[in-house]
Amino acid sequence: MRFIKNNAVVLCVFAVALINCVLTFSYNRIAAIIELVILAVLLALSFISNIINVKHSDEFIKAVSSSLDFSEGDKLSHFPLPVLVCTANGRLLWYNALFETRVLNGARPASSDVEQFLSGQTAEDITNHSRLYTDIEDRSYSVYPFPIKYRDEDCFVLLFSDETQMRKAYYEYTLSRPSVMLFCIDNIDELMQNYSDSDADAMRSRAEKLIDDWLSEYGCLIRKLGDGRFVVVCEERDLIRMSDRKFSILDDIRAYKYDDKHVGITLSIGISRGETLREGEKNARQALDMAIGRGGDQAAILKNDSYEFFGGISKGVEKRSKARTRIVASAIQKLMESSSDVMIMGHRFSDLDSVGSATGMLSAARSLGKPSSIVIKREQSLARSLVELVEKKYPDGFVSPEEALKTMGKNTLLVIVDTHRAEVLESNELYKKAKTVVVIDHHRKNVDFINNSIVFQHDPNASSAGEMVAEILQYMPSKPAITECEANALLAGIMLDTRNFALRAGVRTFEAAAYLRSKGADTVKVRQLFMNKMEDFKLRNEVVTGAEIYRGCAIAYADINSPDIRTITAQAADELLNIDSIKASFAMFDSNGTMNISARSLGEVNVQVIMETLGGGGHQTMAAAQLEGCDRETATTRLFAAVDEYFSSRTTEEIQNK
Repeated sequence: MRFIKNNAVVLCVFAVALINCVLTFSYNRIAAIIELVILAVLLALSFISNIINVKHSDEFIKAVSSSLDFSEGDKLSHFPLPVLVCTANGRLLWYNALFETRVLNGARPASSDVEQFLSGQTAEDITNHSRLYTDIEDRSYSVYPFPIKYRDEDCFVLLFSDETQMRKAYYEYTLSRPSVMLFCIDNIDELMQNYSDSDADAMRSRAEKLIDDWLSEYGCLIRKLGDGRFVVVCEERDLIRMSDRKFSILDDIRAYKYDDKHVGITLSIGISRGETLREGEKNARQALDMAIGRGGDQAAILKNDSYEFFGGISKGVEKRSKARTRIVASAIQKLMESSSDVMIMGHRFSDLDSVGSATGMLSAARSLGKPSSIVIKREQSLARSLVELVEKKYPDGFVSPEEALKTMGKNTLLVIVDTHRAEVLESNELYKKAKTVVVIDHHRKNVDFINNSIVFQHDPNASSAGEMVAEILQYMPSKPAITECEANALLAGIMLDTRNFALRAGVRTFEAAAYLRSKGADTVKVRQLFMNKMEDFKLRNEVVTGAEIYRGCAIAYADINSPDIRTITAQAADELLNIDSIKASFAMFDSNGTMNISARSLGEVNVQVIMETLGGGGHQTMAAAQLEGCDRETATTRLFAAVDEYFSSRTTEEIQNK
């Protein structure tokens, strides 16, 4: 029976030849006898070949089955799953009847290579994985490889498990999981203040209508919480579609016009995929706080303690409350009064804003009679001229991180200024040792922010930490005695981050500057803190001259040898913005295998978003990043890719409006 089944075609040909011989016998007996003899020989040879092949096949199946610890070799042929055997380099050796009927649908393989059944995976993947996933036509399979030895050759038995229905059920379950979204129009209060009630109501209603129309395209549950605030529950499939469209509602709200005028309305969205709706709502609030803390006009998705952001290209809206500043100032004073001593610390490679705002807090602590000092790595500071100026009034006002670690006690208050990220502090060890922490910062919020502070005074719409500290000092109940020294230090920080009041300088910025001027701030002395040496001036021009232009951005590399290379590079990035048609500038330098990038813009390009792509952060007009283990060519390639990604994410209408 096996012979007939395996040689059906040969037997058919033999039958036809036999009939031909019978017909030939009637008029040429000799020729017919010769044909019969040849046919008999061929049939015998075919029969013998089949017996040999069957024997080899049986031996192969028994050998493979034995390698799999089957007691009877025939079990592999009748295995209840499709089975395929191949060599380690992917050559097909054998497959069972179920594989032929269920996987091949009765057809023959297109080639002798196993990769045709692995959906783009290679034979090497069989060696390196205990389970593979593949799709063949409209079916999905899990493939389980088992290594064997056959005639001293490495081979694999592949078991194909059909999981089509299970995967469909899993995908449907995943796509139907609920997500909670919180929508918040960022500047409702500003509309009410700047427009009549009827106009403000019309604008708010239109913005809410845009949100409602956009959400109606998806299967969402929508409930209004208040003016410009919504809670939305949607399925994962809808959230994926929204993400693919990069939350286009952000662009729709931003582009909204009233009486053919842009009114500057923006939207913030917090999204979470919690295990329960209650957990999802809680995490969505956290995501919304993150979106607003980064300046608004963006969507933040929280999943597994990590964030994904969309949007965030608009300037932040200034909406600080003096009442909140007064509360924060009072809380900080109480913390200082209840502490044994106060330490103030900024970020690594401290600049004028970091040292200036720290000086303001130093004055507040000492006016309360508390031992206090500024923690700084003097040799790495970019504000050594200001440090020398402050030391004239506070000779013991600066300590190294090592000295601070020795003297820090359980009741020491640590005030962190000009940063909210632990990884960029002057001393992470000092922060970890501190029991009571206060944070004062103006940079856009990062996902790795300090989350254990008693007071977290964060305002991404403030121009500088110096501006925030100047406000706090005004509202402290003790009214610290601010002298010319502290006023100059704080004003220097404001002037640095606003580039002499040209960028991000709001009403509150000028109010803070006016307060400092009333306390004796001398703009001439402050300007002297920005002066450079002639050698540094020449090196800065050398960096600027070597810049290249890419998509309207100037990119320069500082291939120079100078102890002031950080300052020179940052100033070169500022200088490049003075060139016509330059939208943003990036200046790089290598420091012991780490590529440092200073990014600047005039507001048209959000360099904070670009730097965040590279693991950095900052502000819309001033940001930075560090690329560890990166050479110049690789860093440039990554920067180009980040710039491309930024511009590709912007809509045509946005670019035209700019």
